[in-house]
Amino acid sequence: MSYAFKFDAASCTGCKACQIACKDRSNLPVGVLWRRVVEVSGGTWQRTGRAWSTDTFAYYLSLTCNHCIYPKCAGVCPTDAFRVRPDGIVLLDRTRCMGCGYCAWACPYAAPEYDPRTGVMTKCDLCCDELDAGRPPACVAACPLRVLELIEAGDPWVEEPFRALWKLPPDDHPYPLPRDSHTGPRLAVREHAAMHAAGEKAIANQEELAASAARGDHPLVAFSLLVQMSAGGFWSLLWLVSAVRASWRAPALLPLLWTLTACLAAGTAIAFGHLGRKRNAWRAVIHLRKSWLSRELLACLLLGASALLLVLVPGVWTAWLPAVAGFALVYSLGNVYALRTVPSWNNRRSRWSFFLSSLLLGQVLDLCFLAGEVPSGKVNLPGELWTASWAWTAVLLAAQLGLLIMTWKSEQKSAHAGRAVLIVLGLLAAGAAATASAPQRVPACLGVLLILLAEESVGRWLFYASREQILTRLARQTAGDPRFKPAAGTGA
Repeated sequence: MSYAFKFDAASCTGCKACQIACKDRSNLPVGVLWRRVVEVSGGTWQRTGRAWSTDTFAYYLSLTCNHCIYPKCAGVCPTDAFRVRPDGIVLLDRTRCMGCGYCAWACPYAAPEYDPRTGVMTKCDLCCDELDAGRPPACVAACPLRVLELIEAGDPWVEEPFRALWKLPPDDHPYPLPRDSHTGPRLAVREHAAMHAAGEKAIANQEELAASAARGDHPLVAFSLLVQMSAGGFWSLLWLVSAVRASWRAPALLPLLWTLTACLAAGTAIAFGHLGRKRNAWRAVIHLRKSWLSRELLACLLLGASALLLVLVPGVWTAWLPAVAGFALVYSLGNVYALRTVPSWNNRRSRWSFFLSSLLLGQVLDLCFLAGEVPSGKVNLPGELWTASWAWTAVLLAAQLGLLIMTWKSEQKSAHAGRAVLIVLGLLAAGAAATASAPQRVPACLGVLLILLAEESVGRWLFYASREQILTRLARQTAGDPRFKPAAGTGA
């Protein structure tokens, strides 16, 4: 037996009794809603001569965690904090959660929400203690019109006009349910007539539904860039040292190795600080079988360990270890963001950009250190190798500019234009660095590195800003959505 919600949108008045009862029973803080009553509206008033006519409409949907057949939240959680009961109820074990918020990114319905009081994620538990006692969930019990019910998912009377969404493809789900859900939501809906109205639709109560407790992603900008710079630095160092046949025991390499290790440590510390419940961070690597975030964190630890080994036991073979671990880290980092819920992340361009950023930042950081050692002869970079390094940097910058043009968004035109200007400046600075004399090489390298850090920071900010929580996405108008076709003769 498994449970499902049955909702009659055609009869709902939007009184929000279900939402209030849920919030009251669970003692949720301000900004956290496990059940949301979404008000969708649209249409306009039109004047024909002296007469006015209207095609305005509004309808409501009461939404919560759908306790999906294939819960994405449970699959991506690095601490394996989710479990599914035999009756299909998806529960979140708060004692295991570390508050990273990754489950909310992956859920098409943004059902898990962060509780700032406890530092962990929370979600609807279907009032399972009430169910076990033979009573209905609080939201169902509070509905005055009985438009919200809890049924068995296999109930034979879930038929027209109700539609069992777990049996339908996402494109057939009524607005405002997302089109990127393949999780089998246990929800049956009787559609409101206005769901098929022509024209644009929007969430009217978006401000009410926006979670005030949501955290920003700004720390992740620094985390991702620092760990990528560390990984790319070990890649670049491997081929630079091999090209000049220098000894890995050269004193000039030690400050650089420590700097690359420090970048990784700083990025990891920033990510650790972003967690809501830090004492559970040790659990982050226990879900390697399914979670890319667990794999990313394991690769981060392996990179740190191999970097320290290279510092203590420098050599060719120990140099390969951080290079391989760095590749695993960047590859895992790209897959962490391969989420259906964020189409702007879930593509090959995003993953390629991660590798490009790593190569750019890592190589230029290496050149900043090695350029100062040319006069001393400790690690001598020949002129042709110096020029080739900057030519390769220019190629990477050109590729980054190409990716930027492919992902250009009109709503963020100024930020994209600013980043494009920085990339062009980086190209010019790389050309100047390639022809710089020995005393000018270090300042030239530092100039390029500063430009790259600014450019990559803007790019990474744009990357995280493109993530749209489900209700933010739903607030957009539905123009172009194939589920809503204009009525005949409207010309809309």
